[in-house]
Amino acid sequence: MKLTIQRTCFLKMLNFAIQAIPAKSADSQFLNFLLVLKDEEVSVVSSDGSLSTKIVQGKKDEKGKDVILSLEEGSIQVPAKYLLDIVTKMDGDVVSLTMVDTNYLNISDDTTNFNLVTKEGAEYPDIDLNLPAEGGFDLPIKDLKKLFDTTSYAVATKGPKEIYYGINVSSRNGKVYFLATDSYRMARYAVPAQGEENRSFTCPVKALQMVSNLEGETCHILLDNQRALFSSGSCVISTRLLKGEFPDADRLIPPSFPYRVQVDTDEFLAAADRVKIISSAEDKNSQVRMTISRDSGVTLYAKSTNYGNSDEVLRKATFSLPEGEEVFEIGFNVDFAIEAVKALDSRKVTFVFSAPTRMFMVQSEDAENIQIITPIRINTF
Repeated sequence: MKLTIQRTCFLKMLNFAIQAIPAKSADSQFLNFLLVLKDEEVSVVSSDGSLSTKIVQGKKDEKGKDVILSLEEGSIQVPAKYLLDIVTKMDGDVVSLTMVDTNYLNISDDTTNFNLVTKEGAEYPDIDLNLPAEGGFDLPIKDLKKLFDTTSYAVATKGPKEIYYGINVSSRNGKVYFLATDSYRMARYAVPAQGEENRSFTCPVKALQMVSNLEGETCHILLDNQRALFSSGSCVISTRLLKGEFPDADRLIPPSFPYRVQVDTDEFLAAADRVKIISSAEDKNSQVRMTISRDSGVTLYAKSTNYGNSDEVLRKATFSLPEGEEVFEIGFNVDFAIEAVKALDSRKVTFVFSAPTRMFMVQSEDAENIQIITPIRINTF
């Protein structure tokens, strides 16, 4: 096996593939790249057993420039971290990889020379990255990135429910929806799509983060009962699906919202960031109280037993209260509110409330962008 390739292109392949390499693994082979050279192309395969990737490079790039200068067919397992570090720190424009013994791979440029211990490519775990000939649906990468950026912040980072560690992806009525929750907040976004209808699956957030960063224009998504497969250009990403029933956002939305506050996004974010200096001093939940008063307008307030209190009036805010009511108060995690407002990506946003103890929403003019937050009881702060 022998490969001579442009270093920048090879490095790009390795940086993509390293994302699926685990920090540690019971199966040491998952710490390796699988390099496969055949049919005048090179592919790099990586996996942690649940998430797998493959990236392929032909002899020439999209501009017709030679990338692979020479190639002799074969396959080999190479320690992923060390191969990436070596290629990253090399100075040469061209890298050569040559098998010099049954278990040594020589990596060199004009001045640098390494020999890495390897394993047989045939011993690599069986990773199914084949694409079915039919089925699935297509999404523009820019839409996938928007779907991910708008919802991923609400994915759980701890807790017993594994399904909350992923994003629920569904297609219905000509749209694709991303839905994420950690049980304290929920984010949903939808974009128009054509193709397969009435499908729903929950995908680990790491896989969707990788997909959202692909450089192609379109991603093809394929499913079976166990996994999802994402393909764009020369890249394939396969991931196992998370099992369980995901909450329905529509069932969590109260039927009416008699209390409403519209805020200037920049003013709210700046005020919330200042007020939470006190609330975050001793409380990881960053509890803040919003007060809507006919007399004094909209105010954010926080207090700390050991450090004091803070409050700020949102002078650009407008509000509406039901007839006969003078004041409305609600408590919430201000960090959750900040992230929801940022996800809406709008100059103005509206907080809508049904009651001090019920879930509330943060909205923009984009009806598909749904941000739901669970309140905190006011008598706790």
